[in-house]
Amino acid sequence: MITIVLLDPKIPPNTGSTARLCGAMNLKLDIVGEIGFDLSDSRLKRAGLDYWKHIDWEYHENREAYLETLVEQRFHLLTTKAEKPYTQCEFEENDFLVFGSETSGIEESLLKKYWDNTCTIPMENPNIRSLNLATSVGIVVYEALRQTHAF
Repeated sequence: MITIVLLDPKIPPNTGSTARLCGAMNLKLDIVGEIGFDLSDSRLKRAGLDYWKHIDWEYHENREAYLETLVEQRFHLLTTKAEKPYTQCEFEENDFLVFGSETSGIEESLLKKYWDNTCTIPMENPNIRSLNLATSVGIVVYEALRQTHAF
């Protein structure tokens, strides 16, 4: 099962929408680190609707401990700073797809250390810094599922 990892998410509707996608596609969701909202936030619940009970998700408060176990797995770091398009990443069934915070992305030190694990969603307009987090997750998830023959 593919696992979606949200590092330090800040915007409840993005996390809720990602959770809903994970539920729809039977993916695991790991919410990691310092989140910018309370897990009981109504905006989080609204975006996930009444599907939360059907979603395989966990909150990992200790970011460093989580990252130590993550690097023992197959993982991809999704970032605007990468050069390799996500369509050139080779996804496998038990991969972890890691997305950074909406405001700061994945920290530079992690990207440098695991540069070979980075990929990006290409964008045409240089005036736009990034896509919405939930949109980005959806784009990459469907490519990963296509590659792993999930449908």
